[in-house]
Amino acid sequence: VIKTRKIRWDESGQDYAFTRKLDDKQLGREHELTINVITPFHDYQDALDKHRADTVYIDELRIVLPDSARLISDLKLYKRTEKYISHQTRTTQQDSVKRVLADKAAQNSERYTQLKLLVSSLMGKAVYFVGGKEIELAGEDGQSKAQRAFIELARQTYPHHNMLRGQQYQEADIVDILLKDEHSLLGDEATLPESQQEMLSAVQSNGRGGIRTTVKSLLEKFETKPYGWSYATVLCTLAYLCARGKIEVRESTNLLDDAELARALTNSNAHPNLLLEPQLEFTPGQVKKLKQFFNDYFDKVAHATE
Repeated sequence: VIKTRKIRWDESGQDYAFTRKLDDKQLGREHELTINVITPFHDYQDALDKHRADTVYIDELRIVLPDSARLISDLKLYKRTEKYISHQTRTTQQDSVKRVLADKAAQNSERYTQLKLLVSSLMGKAVYFVGGKEIELAGEDGQSKAQRAFIELARQTYPHHNMLRGQQYQEADIVDILLKDEHSLLGDEATLPESQQEMLSAVQSNGRGGIRTTVKSLLEKFETKPYGWSYATVLCTLAYLCARGKIEVRESTNLLDDAELARALTNSNAHPNLLLEPQLEFTPGQVKKLKQFFNDYFDKVAHATE
């Protein structure tokens, strides 16, 4: 029923992969967000309070299907018939038996189709839990309800995503941000948006703690909770900080200019070697003295406050 391996959060323009679980058993790769479907085969399928409580501390959408004797009996019959046909087809030589087996296989294929329709119907009637709460969802379409509940999971898991204020980025924006005329793009007195201030604070905090910050480590921090920013968003936010002169980027010991930086940021292989350093911070007293010197020396008022 949930046909995709990623679900798009339109508000962020980003596709989020998720861990797939069936009755608490993981299928495939693990991701930060999880969809766990509880079927009538689960030992505690009808313990709704337990399922609600389980989602309090884990980043999981839990979908509890309603009880269905038909699902259990038809699925067991389907698997038994499938196994029987496979075994008999390998051993029998009689044409009459083969015809019977072919008829059984056709019936079983139809049974499988009906099972998929039944599961889809059960998904539409299921109970959806996120963050210790039942999510009320209108409609009977299981896929649509699962996607809407998953968006609520993403919203709760990534509360700092709202720092972006709905702004969406593409990798192609990196070059534009770095190579446009700085003053027309940013303005002299522009204050940092919340997302850029958050990233700058992270780099500064690492610097004060003697921790090296690379583009790779920055991506690892801001792509995961509590941020959940996209790959392009992290790089574009960093590009804005570089364009504003708030952060310098070095490769080995070489300071990168805008053109070199644009090439490096769009090359994922270079990210582990790109070292980020915040610009030196100056006190208001130091800035005031410099502005006074500028005024005295050039006989005009300084045009910028930083």
